[in-house]
Order: sequence, then C-alpha cells, then structure tokens
Amino acid sequence: MGFTTLPNICSAEEGWWNEGWQYRRKISFNTTPTGADIQENLSDVPVLVRLHSGNFSFTSARDDGGDIRFVAGDDTTLLKHHIERIDTLDEIALIWVKVPRIGGGSDQGFIWMYYGNENALGGQDSGGSFGASQVGAYHLGEVEGLPQDATANTNHAVVFSGGQGLPGVIGNGVALNGAGDRMEIAAAPSMDWSAGFSLSAWVRINLSQTDAWLFSRQDSDTAFVVGIDGTKVYAEITVADGSRKVATDQSTDLALGSWHLVTVTGTPGGRLSIHLDGMEMTWTDLPRDFSLPGGDIVIGDADAGEHGFIGDLDEVGIYTQPLSNDRIRTSFATQGPEGLMLAYGPEIMGGGGGVPAFYLGTILRNITMDGLIVIGLLMVLSIISWLVFLSKTGFLYLAGRENRNFLAAYKASDDPAGTLIEGGKLNNSNLYRIYRAGYAVIEKYLRSEKAGSADATGAGLSGPTLKTLRTELEKNFINETKRLNSNLTVLTMAISGGPFLGLLGTVWGVMNTFAAMAEAGEANIMAIAPGVASALSTTVVGLIVAIPALFAYNFLVSRIKDITVDLTVFVDEFALKAENGSGDTA
Repeated sequence: MGFTTLPNICSAEEGWWNEGWQYRRKISFNTTPTGADIQENLSDVPVLVRLHSGNFSFTSARDDGGDIRFVAGDDTTLLKHHIERIDTLDEIALIWVKVPRIGGGSDQGFIWMYYGNENALGGQDSGGSFGASQVGAYHLGEVEGLPQDATANTNHAVVFSGGQGLPGVIGNGVALNGAGDRMEIAAAPSMDWSAGFSLSAWVRINLSQTDAWLFSRQDSDTAFVVGIDGTKVYAEITVADGSRKVATDQSTDLALGSWHLVTVTGTPGGRLSIHLDGMEMTWTDLPRDFSLPGGDIVIGDADAGEHGFIGDLDEVGIYTQPLSNDRIRTSFATQGPEGLMLAYGPEIMGGGGGVPAFYLGTILRNITMDGLIVIGLLMVLSIISWLVFLSKTGFLYLAGRENRNFLAAYKASDDPAGTLIEGGKLNNSNLYRIYRAGYAVIEKYLRSEKAGSADATGAGLSGPTLKTLRTELEKNFINETKRLNSNLTVLTMAISGGPFLGLLGTVWGVMNTFAAMAEAGEANIMAIAPGVASALSTTVVGLIVAIPALFAYNFLVSRIKDITVDLTVFVDEFALKAENGSGDTA
C-alpha cells in the first residue's frame, strides 16, 4: 500500500506559508528537453497533480483532502485548486491546480503543496482552477446523471447517453457505444468561437470506426466536425450550402487499445490543426471569412444517428481561443500517466499543525489530579480578580463622572457652604462626600454664630472651628482613599501568586513524571511527553491568570491616582475657601 520515510525538518530560515500546516512537499516543473520540452512561458495553466503512495503520505492529511493547499514558489500566494478524486484506501488523489506561471526551458520552477491541518476549512475553488478561455471542463467522473462542467461557466451537459463510472486515464471516464450515444452541451454566450476555439479529449478506441463523429457543432451557416474514419482523425468545416469546405487530411492515426490526447484548434485567418499527444500532426489554412458555428456542441453521435462513436472518453475541454503548441504539450505532459513534467520532493515537516484543537485535547486528557487542583485554584483566583476589576471599573467610572458634575457646581459658587445638592444625585462622588463632611462643620459654626456663641467671630471661621474642619476633611480623605484602593490586593495576588502557583504545579508534575518513569524502569519520549506537557500547562494557566490581572491592576491604579489627586486638591481648596470666609455666611 505504501512506504514510510522520515520527513525532513524545515529550518526557520526556509520560511513556512502558514504555521497551522504540519507538512509540505515541493512540486517541481521540468520544461527542458529532458522533461516536457516546453519553450514558451505559460500563464494560468491548470495542472493535474497525481498523488499516490509513491509520492504522498495519505496518513499525514485528512481523508477528504480538505487540508491540502497549494502555494506558489514565493511561499505566499495561495493557488486555486479543486479535488477531482481522493481515495485514501487505494491511496490515489487527482487534484487540479491553476499555476500562475510556468517558465519554458527550465527545471527551476516549482510550487508548494501543504497538508496536515485537522482544523482547515474549505480551500477548494473549482471554478477558479481554470483559465479564462476554458469555458468547459468535464472530468466525467460521475457514476450517474449528466456530466458536469467544473469551470465557473456551468456549461453542464443537457443530454447524455452512454456508460459511466468506467476507468479512464484520469480517474473515471465514459464509454460511448455507437448510434445514439452522445453528450450534448447547449449553446451559451460563454461559448463564442468568433476569436477561435480549441477542443480536447482523451480518447481510446478498440476497433476501427466508420466515419464516427468525435465532436460536432453546427448552426444555420456552418457545420464543424472532428471525425474518426477507420483509425484516422480529421477535422472539417463546411458552409451550409456545401459550396465551400475546409478539411485537414486524414493522416493522424489513433493506435487501437491505448489512450491518446486529441486536441483540435482553429481560428479564422489562421490554422485548423489536429494535435495528438501534444504534437501538431496536421493542419490546413482556415480563411478569415469562414465563420465558426455557434450551435450546440455534441460529443459522439449527432441526432441523425449515422456517425456513432464507439470508444472511451475522459477529460473533455472546450476553449474559446486556439491553444498554443506548448500549451497543448503541457496538458499532455501533466495529464498523461508518464509524468513527464512534474517531480515530487520529500515530505518536509514544520509549522504548528493545528495546535488549538489537537494538542490541547491531548494535554487535557493527560492532566493529573494535582495539576487539576492547581488549575482549579488558579481559575478561582482568576474569576475573583475579574469580578474585582469589572466592579471597580464601574465604580471608578461613576465616581469620575459625578465628581466632574460636582466640581462644575462647586466652582460656580463662591460660598463654601452653598453647593449642597439634594436628592442623592451624587451618591458615588468622593468629592461630594468630603464636601458634605466639611459642610456639616461649617453649618454647626453658622448655628453657633446665630445663637451668639463665643465661638462665632462673624468674619470667617475661628481657629478651633477651622482646625475641626481640616481634621474632618483629612479623615474623610483617608476614608475615601481606602475605599478607592479596596480589593486591589486580589489583583496583586493574581499577579504575583498566579505564576508561582503555576510553577508549583509544573515542578510537581515533572517530578511525578520522572518518578513514574524511574518506577517503570524505561524511558521514551512518547511516554513522558504528555505528562511534561500537562505539567507545563499549569504554568501557562498561571500566566493566563497573571497577565490580564497585571494590565487590569495598572489601569485601575492610574484611574485611582487621578481621583486621589483631585481629592487632595479639593481638600486644600475647600479649607482655604472656608478660612478666608468667602461668601455670605450670615
């Protein structure tokens, strides 16, 4: 079924497209004469990647291939791809990748294939896997129903009669068995041949044909046919009245019993050509005034039933421009079974491999009871610290807002006892609580003055009263400061105690792991790794508790410091204002 190799380890200098993927392989292109022999620089080429046990480890990827990605040689650009077939039991996968550029006459071009991420989502883009000129791509892998177009044009077959689910050159193919068997694709705006066309299909015949039509298309003006007479392939275009016809000679021979890639291209004012297995075999000039037909495209027998095709088909392609010779040769080189163009490098290990889901589950399953106790304590500490932070943040917000409201009213009055606000509108204001305490002293002074007390001087506050006022203000200042700083000890415990509790759990867990290893009398990395990982998890949890608590503590301290400064300034200003006897105290 396969073989096992030790993966290479990727160094940090080599780079890695995405740390979520564990493995990658380099897929190299050889377009030199020793490979596919392609001299033209090509762009946006759909390349077939064939995976099997000899070039891919199926156990390293997901069964559905959903984690397979292709990246350009820059290790940055993600390439469009879709999976035609993947079978982990037979260890076979067929994947189409649109390669943005393939250099001619070079063996230096390559792309990366990444895999090994259980959490990968989506990734496939069938419609984006083909070039803009390809308006029909039929993998013919269906076991029933109408063949489907894999391009974004959705030019699905509207009629099909024949055998399906049969082995082809690329996965499954279809068999047409003579009169009446055909595949028909309805005319559509996307299939405009005014600028030329290309048609391709993998074909296998096992017996000589009697003027069988492989492709045909016609409208009221022109009829186009690609036929097989005996074992010879030909192409012809005829005007409706039969007065003019352009046809290739019948020199292209299909060997019986083997698969061949047949490609026909044409453009007005250019050539009408037949290519076999990537090589141009025959051609004829196509006058510019010959219009190409725009009707339905029929693969196999036409409606008349006189040109039945008997043979097997796979991977049909329809294009709205004539493909170049090198482009056709590239299709043969990548789709054919010989593998002339692609070379697969060794498996390289790197990246993170989906840590959040896979390894976290392993750690949780291996945490010991002592580790759970430490983590439980840390969680309790974390919950309490968050409650303190949230409640304290709300309290400071209300206090700051009501302090600003009070100061606005206080500064608008020159009378130190003239800013008493009723109705409990400033219950959360620290400044207002201090002001009320001072107001009570001044109010007592005013009553004694009206009663003719010896303590009343009639101008400002007396020395004893002023001393009483300052004492009351300072006492309330201290109380408010204590109130502002209350419960901050919980955050300091989380900051300093969280990491130490986590470290305690780690040291204890590692000690138990090595003790168990000594008791068993053997050591191996697979046995101790889960225990060490779970032991280290307590330190991680401790840091998770401490780091937010540190940020929360610094935030709260800065807010408390601002309010404390306001309290200090207010106490001095209020005492000074009362001492000078500002305002009407009568």
